[in-house]
Amino acid sequence: MKDALVYWLATNEKEIHFIDAIISAYDGMAAVRRDFRVLNGRTMYKVYVSPGMEDEFLEVMARLRDAANISEIRQGDATDDSPAIPTERNS
Repeated sequence: MKDALVYWLATNEKEIHFIDAIISAYDGMAAVRRDFRVLNGRTMYKVYVSPGMEDEFLEVMARLRDAANISEIRQGDATDDSPAIPTERNS
């Protein structure tokens, strides 16, 4: 996704399928990838968020935290393949 924002979600394989199904219902908001990295013992999955959809994505993630096992959300760098340091906004 050109110009997409990168986020990393700390969750497990079962939950990422559930999260992907929910995100897919929001046409064009984000694309959940099965790419993952292990960071400090947590499995982090990559999500590309469409330009202009960041606020909506973060709202959905806030609601999903009540239903899914998401222990952390980190904003990443589109040029880097590893989760970045958490931001105050979404840590």
